[in-house]
Amino acid sequence: MKYSLPRAVAAGLAVAAALTGCGDVTKNPYEATGEQDTAAAAQRLTELPTLEATESHAQRIAEELGAYITTLAPHLQWEWKRSRTQSGCHRPYDQTEGKLVALPAYVAQDPIPESVWPRVVERARALAETLGATELETFHDEPGNRDLRYYSREGTAVRFLNLDNAVISADTGCRLPEAVANRTPLPPPTP
Repeated sequence: MKYSLPRAVAAGLAVAAALTGCGDVTKNPYEATGEQDTAAAAQRLTELPTLEATESHAQRIAEELGAYITTLAPHLQWEWKRSRTQSGCHRPYDQTEGKLVALPAYVAQDPIPESVWPRVVERARALAETLGATELETFHDEPGNRDLRYYSREGTAVRFLNLDNAVISADTGCRLPEAVANRTPLPPPTP
């Protein structure tokens, strides 16, 4: 016999968990990162290339992937669409001086032929890896409806879609702008 809680009891337990802080129910994803996690995140940013260097690298990757795809499907011509956007970073980098850039989309007016799709995925993986985006997230992966993203924990991402047209996009992830990264630290206060 399968046992299940009545809906009213289950709802009551969920409310109790939320009010008592049990589980992650009360964790606010919009709450600012605390000092300890911010310090660790800020340290991590000092180990990464600057925002400008990462943006330039991401743009080269999009263009190189587009050029590679065109060698396999010569009818595809690529152009930059939309605007570049810059914003603050997501948790745990939200309290640091880091910034994030979303590059314009690199678009071809026709889809990538299915016959070359596996080679495109492999080339995209290799290029994304040079940017530190080594994790794969698949949103859709059926013929005529492809949407894949390689990403890193800092938010660096190379995404490509293949629907009625082909789209390559990239985000830098959280990085320190050159002006911040190259700033001379202040000496510690004297007692």
